Amino acid sequence: MKAIIISDADARALLDKLKLTSLQSENMMREDPTRPPTVSDIHRAFHYVVTRWLQEQGADCVGR
Repeated sequence: MKAIIISDADARALLDKLKLTSLQSENMMREDPTRPPTVSDIHRAFHYVVTRWLQEQGADCVGR
């Protein structure tokens, strides 16, 4: 088991990345102006950002 300790600054940075406007500006979701993003689009982008961030912190996020 591994414990990953994060600073408040890192936690705030992650939360900023997870704002809907941030996800849209980084093209993490489909950019179709004729329809809003679906729950699935938002969930997929959220999962990607969190997994990538955890891996940067040293977590082993590979499914087994």
